[in-house]
Amino acid sequence: MIDSLALRIDASRFDPADLAWMMHAQHKITASNWSGDVVDWSILSGFKVPSWFDGFILRVGATVMLEGSPKLYQGHNVTGSDDLLQVATSLVDHVFGRVLRLQSYPHAGDWLVRRLDVTHQFDFGTPEALEVWMDTAAGIQRGIRRATVDVSDPLAIDGYGAARTLYRGKRSRYRTGKVYVKGSDLMVHPPRAIKGDLEAVRALADQFRSVARFESVNRALWLSDHAVSLGLLPARFADYGPGIFHENVRLFFQQSGIPGLVSTGKEPICYFPVSYLHQKLHLPDLWQSEFAHYFQREAAMNDLTLLQSLYEIAPNPKTAQAAFDFLCRVRVAGFAQARQLTKRSQFYVIRRLLAAAGVSDAMMQDGQALSLVRLEPCKVYQFVPKRERLDLVQQAHALALDADIERLHREVFPPRVA
Repeated sequence: MIDSLALRIDASRFDPADLAWMMHAQHKITASNWSGDVVDWSILSGFKVPSWFDGFILRVGATVMLEGSPKLYQGHNVTGSDDLLQVATSLVDHVFGRVLRLQSYPHAGDWLVRRLDVTHQFDFGTPEALEVWMDTAAGIQRGIRRATVDVSDPLAIDGYGAARTLYRGKRSRYRTGKVYVKGSDLMVHPPRAIKGDLEAVRALADQFRSVARFESVNRALWLSDHAVSLGLLPARFADYGPGIFHENVRLFFQQSGIPGLVSTGKEPICYFPVSYLHQKLHLPDLWQSEFAHYFQREAAMNDLTLLQSLYEIAPNPKTAQAAFDFLCRVRVAGFAQARQLTKRSQFYVIRRLLAAAGVSDAMMQDGQALSLVRLEPCKVYQFVPKRERLDLVQQAHALALDADIERLHREVFPPRVA
């Protein structure tokens, strides 16, 4: 599903009166001099949405920027559509048509995509199985013998315990991968419609106690750099250098009648419109390129396959044999004695090599043969929650929405001048 969407469009596409009202409605951060007098400039920080309303980001200047999730119009982001045009249309119509009550605004298909978040949820069967996998993926060993997950770079950890999130490329302006326990997330960030009913929140979260949410955050810069491999641009563009590439993309947009944009600056970005991405972009490719390697089939590891792996990845046969001999010494004399008989620098080379071959620290310390554990599609399956409770959330959200919008216009937004 599409979990979140960030869009942009030129402000000239809006009616001047609507544009002026939206600029006036924005929250402003003013500056003052040493005497306390307000200077004649301010920073427009976007619409200030109160906590009792599902938030969205809207900044209005020479460019109008909108960011939101399905939570805005359906009351939750537990499930949703993977149709880009449908999600963009629902978001744009909800914010500008229903919340701001504008009579006209640009069609969703003409907006340019700044960020696109694609997510899938997988059930590990039990909370314990999910906890073990998250430990393994993060490279944590808690004294329990455990095989490694077949990844070249462990995920970073943000927070511990039930509420933690695993990241790949956190704070990257390029691309980010996130994995977190959806049940814990619902307890911390419940749908606003049932936020005051703790029992209802717990009942909804209980469905997701063993469910991990894998979220791929793809920014425009990443989409731009991978436009050819994603099928957004013809194959010939792969042969162009940076300067020639962006100039040819501009010509391609003009000649094809695509309302795209190539930004200027030190690092130009190609922005593609929603309607074009809807036709050309295969959304599963975004998610698979981020997480598919976590879902490879299990491969049994024995001494023979381990030795073969070491010879394939080691810089030379001597180093591969030294790593295997070290593991054999652990089995005979124990880890402490084997490490004492190995030079410090050589031990760390062996440790990295064994880890790359699938031997975790815990496996190395006890010396026992173990299968290399990877996520299996037959054991970890895509999770589809029951609709009953989600339907109740959506109904409660729909019932409260009109009154909340009316309150926004009465208490937060400035009055419209006829």
